[in-house]
This record gives sequence, structure tokens and C-alpha cells, in this order.
Amino acid sequence: MNRSPRAILFDLDGTLVDSAPDLAGTLFELLAELGVPAPAYEACRAHVSQGVRGLLGCALGITPEDSDYEALRARFLQIYATRLAQESELFPGVREVLEQLDEWTLPWAVATNKPARFTSPLLAELDLMPPSGIVMTPDDVDKGKPDPAMVKLALAQLGVAAETCWFIGDAHQDMIAGNQAGVVTAIAGWGYIGDQEPLEDWQADLQFSDLDELLARISAAR
Repeated sequence: MNRSPRAILFDLDGTLVDSAPDLAGTLFELLAELGVPAPAYEACRAHVSQGVRGLLGCALGITPEDSDYEALRARFLQIYATRLAQESELFPGVREVLEQLDEWTLPWAVATNKPARFTSPLLAELDLMPPSGIVMTPDDVDKGKPDPAMVKLALAQLGVAAETCWFIGDAHQDMIAGNQAGVVTAIAGWGYIGDQEPLEDWQADLQFSDLDELLARISAAR
């Protein structure tokens, strides 16, 4: 897969931003309110890319089908709003990668399942707004990832053909959405992969262990 990319699309949590400390911290506050012992941090970290659903499932063993799920989800989000960027930070090397993309005049954008009311202030706090101004959230489409709508909308706004865009994420849902949209999919191995199913089952086109490897591959493909 040596096709030169004309745009790069990034997932947010677990790809650009290490938001696990604040998301896990939110979970621990909620569990303390419930009087429930908290699981180990690393166990929670592996579920961050699945959002509230994954974290509540990890700690409480519940799913969206359970009767008390929506109330717990709402309380989780209330707490999270108070500590959105308290400990979250860019993964080491992200700033340098994005600066290099800007130097190459290679546009980049974000496609995240994090709602806009959390995404916008987090990007502002971390000074992470793409020069393209393109940030896709579930608020922009009918369905979030793994549905491909978000990726397709990003392509339309970037003005590039699907096969010339690389979509980089750390979750299976990213690869599904990207593959269905026809973009080049790439696994961010530095993210919240955890002990998930074999990565070959994700059917990604590329896989990177770190950001240096990603940057070298983009450079080689230019």
C-alpha cells in the first residue's frame, strides 16, 4: 500500500489524544458514588475506544439493553463534563506529526464518536483544531462509527477521493467504517488496542506501532 495520500483522517481518543486518564477517572468517580469497587486502570484503558458503553460494561457488566444503563450513562457524562481535559494530553509525537503534515500541505481531519459538546472544548484546550477545520462527530451524521457516514462526509468536505485518504484509528469500529467508505485504513498501534480480537480480523490496510513509523510511511509514499 504505497499510494500517496492526499489527506489523513484521524480518530481522536486513543489515536491523537490520550484521554484515558479523564475517562477512567470519570468512571472511578461514578463507581465511588455507587459504592462499587473500581477495576484496575489498565483494564479500563483498554475499553476507552468503546466510549461510555465500553467503560460501563467493563466496570459493571451492563449493556445498553439494561434498564439502568441510560441513567448511568447520563451521570457518567455529567461527571465527564467537569474533568474533560484535566489529565488528557496528546500522545507523545502527535504534535510533531501534525506539524509535518502541515509543512507538506497535506490536509488532516478528525472523525470521532465523541459528541461535539465534548470534542470541541477538548480540541480547543489541547490546541488541536485541524487547519482544515473538519471535525466529524456523531452530531453531524445519523449514525456514528462503525457506520461509514462520518468518513464519507469527511471525504466530501476534504474534497478527496476515498482511495487517496488514509484513516487512522485504534478501534475495530474505525476499520469497519473506513473499509466501508473505501479509504485506506490504518491501525494506530500506540492506542487503546488492549487484548482485543486478533488485529488481522480488522482487515486494515496498514498497521503502525508508533507515530514515527506512521510519519516515515507517509513520507515514503509521497
